[in-house]
Amino acid sequence: MEILGHPSVGGSLFHSGWGSVIETLQFGHVLVVLPFIIDQPLNARLLVEKDLAVEVKRTEEGSFCKDDIAKTLRHAMVAEEGEKLRSNARKAAKVFGDHKLHKDHYISQFVHYLKNNVTTYK
Repeated sequence: MEILGHPSVGGSLFHSGWGSVIETLQFGHVLVVLPFIIDQPLNARLLVEKDLAVEVKRTEEGSFCKDDIAKTLRHAMVAEEGEKLRSNARKAAKVFGDHKLHKDHYISQFVHYLKNNVTTYK
């Protein structure tokens, strides 16, 4: 979290696991995804569709090279075409990074729901 929170970090290249998505979006960093297994391809697809991420291109066999990664990073971090991604990531940080909202609102509402709507079986 200290690394992601450092002001010199502007983006993250990662596998698109959900925990990393949450951690990265807390700081408003653009996401560059390179999914491999299980839920990662689904997470990556969702993030790309929501204009929060760009995925590293692969061949039909699934391979990629360092140039593919460099091109995708440039697109996300500095190219004019990537500004929408960067803007959306900054907007997402207002929700993902608001710990008070999560703790005081979402969790307390969930606990309230459980207390008032769950039947106890004996």
